[in-house]
Amino acid sequence: MESTSAPTVPQMAIVLTEDSTDKLLPFATLVSGAVAMGMRVDVFASYWGLMAFRARPAGASVRIAPGHGDDGARLETALKGKGAPSWRSILEMARSLGDLHIYACSQSMEILGLRKDDLDPLVEGVTGIATFVDRTRDARVAYFV
Repeated sequence: MESTSAPTVPQMAIVLTEDSTDKLLPFATLVSGAVAMGMRVDVFASYWGLMAFRARPAGASVRIAPGHGDDGARLETALKGKGAPSWRSILEMARSLGDLHIYACSQSMEILGLRKDDLDPLVEGVTGIATFVDRTRDARVAYFV
């Protein structure tokens, strides 16, 4: 069993349940800001959040959540046209700078029929919610995205 002892640095815990670019970009920006400030960030990717971490070829398409109408289409065009970094590249940068840990929800993996090798290498492990809660019980900041 892996160690779940409390970290000695400030910690942020995030449960990610979204997979659209308009949610993932702010999520990645939040993560990178916290890591840059010296925080340990633990992410629990569940259901659609887990689906965002499926291994994909480089340059996978930008997808905006439905319901934004013309604003969603404008955002999609602006992101592509401005050469904005992808949410994934922001997370890669954050991991290279500091203490970022991304875990896949074991229950979601089972329900969605995924294996660890189906996921992006940014996902370092598969864990259950009880282990994640234990690992992050002393987090100063917690988010649900």
